[in-house]
Amino acid sequence: MPPSVINNEHASVIWPIQSFAVSNDFKSPRPASLLLDRANSEFGILYETEPGVSVMAQFLDTEEAVYFQVFKVRAACTRFNNTCKKVCVLMQHFQLDLHFTIVAHAAEFLQKLARTATKVSNLHFEVHEAVSKAAIERPNFNMEKEGYANQINQQWMAIPDETTSEWARIYKTGKCSDFTVIAGGRMFPVHRVLLCTRSQYFNAVCDGQFSVNLRDHVDYRIWDSANIVKETEERSITLPESDQTVSTMLQEIYEVYNSTTSSIFTSFALRREMEKDRVMMDLLALFVAFDKYNLEPIKQKATEAIIDRMTFIPDPFSIVDLAASIYDDNFFQNDRGLRKAIIAHVQMRLPTIMDDEAAWEEYSENKAVPKALHTHQRDMMDGAFGVLTPPVSPTKNNTLESPMVQPRHPRTCTRVGAKARLLNPVLPTIEPREAAPCTATTSMAPDVASMSTTPTTTPAALKTSQKPPTGPNVLEVVFGSLLVKPWYPSFYPEELVGRRVDRLYVCQWCFKYTTEEVKFLGHMNACPLRNDPPPGTPIYTASNYSLYEIDGEKHKLYAQNLSLFAKLFLDTKSVFYDVTTFLYYLLIAHKPEPSIPKPRFGDGPDEEEEATHGDDDNVGSAAKGQVVGFFSKEKMSWDNNNLACILVFPPWQKQGLGQILMGASYEMSRREERLGGPEKPLSDLGRIAYTHYWSQTLARTIINSPTKKTLTIHDLRDKTYIVPEDIIATLQAMDVLEQRRKGGADAVINKARVRMWAESNGVDVMKGPVDTEAFVVRDASRGVSEDG
Repeated sequence: MPPSVINNEHASVIWPIQSFAVSNDFKSPRPASLLLDRANSEFGILYETEPGVSVMAQFLDTEEAVYFQVFKVRAACTRFNNTCKKVCVLMQHFQLDLHFTIVAHAAEFLQKLARTATKVSNLHFEVHEAVSKAAIERPNFNMEKEGYANQINQQWMAIPDETTSEWARIYKTGKCSDFTVIAGGRMFPVHRVLLCTRSQYFNAVCDGQFSVNLRDHVDYRIWDSANIVKETEERSITLPESDQTVSTMLQEIYEVYNSTTSSIFTSFALRREMEKDRVMMDLLALFVAFDKYNLEPIKQKATEAIIDRMTFIPDPFSIVDLAASIYDDNFFQNDRGLRKAIIAHVQMRLPTIMDDEAAWEEYSENKAVPKALHTHQRDMMDGAFGVLTPPVSPTKNNTLESPMVQPRHPRTCTRVGAKARLLNPVLPTIEPREAAPCTATTSMAPDVASMSTTPTTTPAALKTSQKPPTGPNVLEVVFGSLLVKPWYPSFYPEELVGRRVDRLYVCQWCFKYTTEEVKFLGHMNACPLRNDPPPGTPIYTASNYSLYEIDGEKHKLYAQNLSLFAKLFLDTKSVFYDVTTFLYYLLIAHKPEPSIPKPRFGDGPDEEEEATHGDDDNVGSAAKGQVVGFFSKEKMSWDNNNLACILVFPPWQKQGLGQILMGASYEMSRREERLGGPEKPLSDLGRIAYTHYWSQTLARTIINSPTKKTLTIHDLRDKTYIVPEDIIATLQAMDVLEQRRKGGADAVINKARVRMWAESNGVDVMKGPVDTEAFVVRDASRGVSEDG
């Protein structure tokens, strides 16, 4: 359940509640949510049926919605002691008891209720404090009997009284009108004095100064200025919108109740799906009209009305269609948060969108919505390099990216044994729990089926989405012949591995996978990469390690299988990208420790003897090397990021391999003459790892510089290709800066402190993590692979 978001104009105002009760006659059967209908100043109770979708709570006997109008609230009561989670709200005919999940939410709601009461001029509303927490938490606590209520008698009404607004009464009668608005063949008598005060557009039109005053506010390409001036002289104007849109717009200007912007809880949430779609399209047309005619106050109301209604639209196609309309090129840029709100909703609804054929087709054909989702998730990250971006079409592969650099977990791999017969087959166990979003696509099916005698999936099945489980959905992974314990769930397709599997077998060379041991052993004996290097181009070889560059577009299958395996060791902030837009850099260890013995396929006594004779062919990772980690980066990064995701596989962590990958990314930046760094914001572990690399690199550069040479931040930038803000932050973390002015600078680097820091941290000041001479000489590709 989402937390309270009362300070976010791009989202609904909603709080999770543990339970609620109505006058001790009705109690909620399960947790619910409390939603504020901002356009109508009403609160309602709803139940979440799936992420992003809710239904109204209703009374069992009458099937009426459980809600209340703020202008009818008599009083509220709680206990201000930082421990009370209960708030009681007293209406004329009932009392609503709300039990929030945390104390802060109760306080936020009460504050919001008081402010909304002031906004709607409810002068009788009062907030009371109970004498004790024990008293208010009694099930039979009654505000009226306990004396926590004023005695003002108010009528209970479901629909606001139109006569409370004088302008509403005048509009309905048409009395004293002096101007006419025409739309769709209908004429609407209006009053210039009101229109002119509400809208700069109508003010210019009524004054006959359209061509002078309105030039900065309205797009002239859609208007005939001469015709407008002529009509103005006749005290009328014809608008191009439909009569329905103009009618509702004028009703909002005159504060007249209308069915389009009326109560969510009584007039929208309980409607049929087709009616909901019509109302949402009407609201969107209304929003456009408000924007065009400079009706800013009620434009905000339309925005809130659209956002607050999104959760009651269960049809994924309707959500995608709404998003496509809002992200249309002709839609106004000043959208009051509509784009952010709808794209956040698309993110929540992505699994069901992928499940629905029509919704998925609409989503895939619209380039603006996937692009917006990608951008939104990057902006929302609070500790990751990348973002969760869905596949752009059902036929394209996806991969994940993550900022996690060597997650802080104990090493959990054990040697399974040199003989394959020691790998006891375990059938997958499927538990009744939610599954993870399936990111496999049609190109994955042949890949997995290559371990089988017959394909096991169809393209349609591969679009099925899964919801991410809370814990690892794969309990054990056999990687070659190493047994590894995953840390996080991955998104292997449910149709191929099940919702939860005890043991997954992954090829150490090509990363293909299966749940069946026999198929795994058969594949290992015939894997095309068994005696060959990985696909791609070697770009670096030094000592025991090599780097291979893989183009995700040319090697989609390999990149996706690598990503699915990596997700088992990356947390929930991991992200998915279309692999075609990324380059992957594989770190190959020629003599890895631990090494992976090749599985054996017989029971003859000569097997162990062969294994002990040092035959390199018997060691699965010795002949051509073993992939022990990788990093990826975008081919075209607008921020000049040189790294998007980095991971060293658990069996080979704590060996400094992450520093090699970081060093390689910066060396490639230097060769390409592109100043950059890792994608930000960094996670906590990512920042620790990069601070470690930056500090060692800066210490090495400073110590090896000429004694009397003055180094500036720009000098360090040019030598290391680390961006200035990272240099400054790292030097501060190393505590090597002195706050004294010299040469126009506010601080100077104490070289003696740098030496002390290097000695205390065991830094090799003469040698970095990578040999800059060991890179393959080639033209700067600026992120484009030269793999042939």
